[in-house]
Amino acid sequence: MYMQHVIKPLIYSFLLVLVSNLLYAQDRVLDTMALKAELYSMKNDSLINELRSMLDSAGRNQSFFSLNLSASNRLFSTKNNAFNSQQSNAGVIAIVPSVSYFHKSGFGLSATGFVRGIDATPSLYQIAISPSYDHIGEKAMYGISYTYYNKNAQLSTSVTPYDHEVYTYVQHRKSWLRPALALGWAEGQYQDVSTIPIKLNGNYFWIKDTSNVMINDFSLSASISHPFSFSDLLGKNDMLMIAPQLSLIGGMQSYSTVSRSTVLGTRMREIELERIRKLYNVSSTEISSFTLQTAAFSTNVSWYRKAFSISAGYFFAYYFDSSMSNRTAHIFNLSTGLTF
Repeated sequence: MYMQHVIKPLIYSFLLVLVSNLLYAQDRVLDTMALKAELYSMKNDSLINELRSMLDSAGRNQSFFSLNLSASNRLFSTKNNAFNSQQSNAGVIAIVPSVSYFHKSGFGLSATGFVRGIDATPSLYQIAISPSYDHIGEKAMYGISYTYYNKNAQLSTSVTPYDHEVYTYVQHRKSWLRPALALGWAEGQYQDVSTIPIKLNGNYFWIKDTSNVMINDFSLSASISHPFSFSDLLGKNDMLMIAPQLSLIGGMQSYSTVSRSTVLGTRMREIELERIRKLYNVSSTEISSFTLQTAAFSTNVSWYRKAFSISAGYFFAYYFDSSMSNRTAHIFNLSTGLTF
């Protein structure tokens, strides 16, 4: 809660800075829209990563602020759709504002909020703080980021189960079909409170059971993609980018619960899985070794004009494991951005 009190004023301050720079940003021409869109297609799981590759017309890196506003059903991770596709409920949509600063050295820092209606009241229920580093080269680009999730403890079954996340990627850029690898790791926990009926000596009793659910995730994604760009469609200095991508995703998960009360009987494992599946789409047995889990298709359509951008993304995943409670996942996002 302390972090939320600190971060909220920072977000509001960024908004004031944005308003003061709005007219300047609209008149500023970005000469490297193609490179921005290319990186966005590579890191389509991020809300604002297409802005990391901004260069000035002389080809030198420059520092900049950015503001993005998105509507999306990806609620677990700001970076990794391999994790987002494991949400048990993909029908929840959140409004996701983000503010960022990127230094010309490649280092950056972003703050992302998640807002949606909970109990008929709009709630800022989690904030993600993410330092990062990205490098753009002629032959390859690569980057790494760390994300800390500050969550409202009173809404534990509405927030991401993760507390910490690391995401890194590399892509070869010289060939027409561009291969890439991305690795992700995340861990965290959330609290679940359940009322459980049990039968003792022929009588039924209700036990209020509080448990800590612990999650640990690792993902490895191999993909190929190619961006298609079209310039000057609606006017001078605009561009449309379409970036389809095919991926194979492997991973390893572990999950467990620690209960504050004792529940007797053979249903304990079923109760644990029921707790975890409130948020998390898992198989009936704990995965203890790395396996090939998912085939995925994603595409991003982005339009850029000067400092303004509109992007739409779609991610479809199919799980090979027949014991999964849901073998398909659909993740989408629609965002608009401004750079100054």
